[in-house]
This record gives sequence, C-alpha cells and structure tokens, in this order.
Amino acid sequence: MMMDTGQKWKDESSARKESPSVLVGEQGMTLIELAVGAVVAMLVVAGAYAVLTSSQKSTHANDQIVETQQNVRIAMDLLSRDIKNAGFGWAGPVPGPASTTCATPIVPLDKNPTGNDMGPDSIRLAVPIGSSIAPAWTLTNAVLGKVKITGVSMSAGAVANMATEAGGSLNGSVVTIAGASTVTVTGVTTSGSTSILNFASTLLPAYSIGIPVYLSQCVTYSIGTTAAACGGVGPCLLRNGVSVADGVEDIQFAYACDGCVATVNSGVADRIIDNQGGATGFDQADFITNNQWTLAPMTADKIRLVQITVVARQTDADLGLGEKQTTMTLSSAPLQVSDHNHAQGLFTAGDLTTMNPPYTQYRRRMLTRTVETRNQRS
Repeated sequence: MMMDTGQKWKDESSARKESPSVLVGEQGMTLIELAVGAVVAMLVVAGAYAVLTSSQKSTHANDQIVETQQNVRIAMDLLSRDIKNAGFGWAGPVPGPASTTCATPIVPLDKNPTGNDMGPDSIRLAVPIGSSIAPAWTLTNAVLGKVKITGVSMSAGAVANMATEAGGSLNGSVVTIAGASTVTVTGVTTSGSTSILNFASTLLPAYSIGIPVYLSQCVTYSIGTTAAACGGVGPCLLRNGVSVADGVEDIQFAYACDGCVATVNSGVADRIIDNQGGATGFDQADFITNNQWTLAPMTADKIRLVQITVVARQTDADLGLGEKQTTMTLSSAPLQVSDHNHAQGLFTAGDLTTMNPPYTQYRRRMLTRTVETRNQRS
C-alpha cells in the first residue's frame, strides 16, 4: 500500500521536532562568541579600574598640594602674629619653659651666625597671652591710682586658666595690665570667686573694672624632625615644643634694624632702616641673616623689620598617577632659602643624600613675608 507523500513528510517533521538530538532554530552563543564577550568585559573592567586608580591618585596629589599650602600659610600667620606682638607691655626679661628666657622682645637664634646655614633657624619671642572666652582675664576691682598697691583682683576662674597657660603656677610669671603696667607675680591669694595677683609694691595708674590683663610668655619657634616631636610624620613647626603646623621643614629669618650701625646717624635710631648694603635707599641687602645680635650696637632691641621665609612640604610622597606605584620627581633641585642652601644640608650638614624617601620625591611650597615689629619702635 502506497503512503501518501505529504503524510510521510509530516511524520518525519514531527519526529525531528520530538527528537532531543535534533535542534531546530538554535539559540545562544558559541564558545568563540563567549570568549570574545569575556575579553571585551575584561577590557571594560580594566579600563574602569585604571580610570578609578588614576582619579584616586590625582585626588590624593591634589589634597596634598592643598594641605601643603594651608600648612605654610598657618605657619606664616603664627610667626608673623607673634613677631608683630613681641614686646607688648615690655618691662624686662620674660621667663619661658625649660629655663629659657627672653632677654629682649625678639631673640634671633640663627642656625649658623657666622656663615651660611645648613639647617633651619629658630626664634624666641616675648608675646602676650590673653583669653577670648569666659571667664575673661580682666580686673574685677578698680585700681584707684596715686598710691602704691601690692595686688589686683581678678575672677578665680580667670586666674586658674592663666596659671594653666603659665605651666601650672603664676609665681614668677610676668603679667601686664592693658600693656601699660607690667609686674612680676609673687603669689596668688584666692577667696571665694575672687583671686588676687600679688606683686611687689608698685605705683600703678588708675584702671577701671574690666581692663584686660595679659600673661607675658617667652615662646620658641623651631623645626621638629622626628615622629615623636611632631606627633606623627615629621617635619613640623614647633611652638615651645608643641607641633602647630605639619610638614614645615624650614624657617629662615632676616632682620633689618635702626640704630645698629655706628656710622649711620652716629648709631642713633631715627626711624629709618640702617643702610647695610651701601646702595641708596632700602633694599634686600639691608636685611641681616648672620649675627648673634648680642654685641652693641647691633643688639636685638634695634630690630625693626623681620623677613620670614617658611618652606613646607607634603606629608606623603606621591605614588604616580597610573596603576603602578612609580617614583616621582617633584622637586627638581634643592631650594635656596635665604642663606640656607638645602643642597648643603636640610636639617644638618650633608643629610640630603641620606634621606629616605629622597628629597626630590616631595612637593614644596615657599612663602616669604616681611613683618614690622609694633612694640620695638623708638
């Protein structure tokens, strides 16, 4: 019996559809297509990672730049403020911590007074310390004047805060009333909410209640180089041994004076900076970088201008901008800062070649400012 041709085709077609080994209208990816897709995905991920890494390192480098600029400005503001105020209410030597003394309002401490420096300078300043928070450092009783007195009254809380600033005790400390009357404290007597600052019998002018009282302190600015001194990674700017600005690696001072040259106006101050360089008019040569300032007529009380130079570096070295950690050269050559050539030594003579990380791996910012001394004018 002959099978209908059309029926036979239908039966064969149905068999093929039902058979699991025969696929009709295949869907999906071949192995080659899958491999190509994986490679493309890996390239996309690698590119994104490279962009992320580069962006992260660029952001870190930018943050380092901003931080370095902030640190150099903070250091400059602190130094210029205290130099301006040095000698406020000056009446004689002011004691400082660790047996230091400010024999003059400004005490230059040049790294090498006889020649070019191979390390940072230091400076010692007699500055007033006040309080802007309650309880205010002010008189609580009026001073009538015309008669000698042996003490002035302040709130007990204010005196306690003042003693803390002085290191725990006010005995032997120098205080000044409005910058006009300066006395040395011999003791403190407290009764209730009032304390009396005792001092030797002194004739004071009349003062009303609320007149401010300042503590005179001798502060020393220097550079710390160790993690212990800086409370972290050095270097830093120290104020009486306490870190106040990170990353500061060099401070240099040059001084201009009036009445310090015997051949200029017979050594008498005339409100004109003495000519040191010989050229007509005031110029950079009139600033002195190397001197002890202890031998008359060139003594520290003749200083009228201070030129401050501060160098700060980033606290961490950059690691390149790509995926690899690469060494970058951010300082192409050692700086010349006033009379201090970093090539001869940054902190001590010859230390530049032994630094780890090297000197060249740090980005630096240098700032110079000239400050007039307010309280040493003649």
